[in-house]
Amino acid sequence: MKNALLLSFLTILLTTVLTCSFNKADNVDTNTAANINSSANATPNSTPASAGAQSQMATAEALVADLYKQHDAKKSPFFQTKNRGLVDKYFTKSTADLIWKDATSSQGEVGALAGDPLYDAQDTDTKNFAISQADVKGDNATVAVNFTNFGEKKTITFLLKIVKDSWKIDDIKWSQGDSMIKVIKEAYSVKTEAGTTGEFEGKFQVGETTCTVKPVKMAFEIRWKKGSGVEMFFADGENAFASSPDSSGSNRFVFDDENYNSGTFYRADGKTFPVKRAR
Repeated sequence: MKNALLLSFLTILLTTVLTCSFNKADNVDTNTAANINSSANATPNSTPASAGAQSQMATAEALVADLYKQHDAKKSPFFQTKNRGLVDKYFTKSTADLIWKDATSSQGEVGALAGDPLYDAQDTDTKNFAISQADVKGDNATVAVNFTNFGEKKTITFLLKIVKDSWKIDDIKWSQGDSMIKVIKEAYSVKTEAGTTGEFEGKFQVGETTCTVKPVKMAFEIRWKKGSGVEMFFADGENAFASSPDSSGSNRFVFDDENYNSGTFYRADGKTFPVKRAR
């Protein structure tokens, strides 16, 4: 009799414990499902601005990835003289100008870019290739590409700019500190008849008059042929220089090429004049 009572008591106890456990489990599942549904219906943490930043990062990385893809498929913008548009597809105008100049000037021979600019080498046997997440800051971005070539670790860094709402590559920096732009510019730093290098200095024809430009510290002294005194100009963007603004506005030189050989002078009153380096 005692054994029967003990057995009945244990059965009731076990039933109670199991019932509580099942109820607890049901509550957990219900709460978890509620949390998932709540997360799905909740307002996303990312704002439109941050979502845009993610998109900018992705498109910057995609441009670099596509450049490597086309390059490796023998459809590279480098070392060819048939399709200038292919160069412009990936690079800013000033950088594309230099790449195109190197390709057309070398005439099939080795130019300023003696090696492969995307791998910083003449021969390649690459492994562990990876494109890092883009670092976007406003209208500028950097994208690092890492790999090993013949066992040597390499990092190629791409500097990008926003041009008309699209990313364009402005320069490529290599592991040892040099950059593509630096190498090409140094190779084509040709002297002019005025004895100057490709800098904003010397004598320029501006419409029907001339001026003489002299670099001074962080500015440029402009002396006009029929004027008195000097007018100070300062760098104002890519291949452009502007005077200190006064009540009438600011004068600007905007050049078409890296060597400042030709361009346009925008006078403060709205009139424009062709500019070319005087011989």
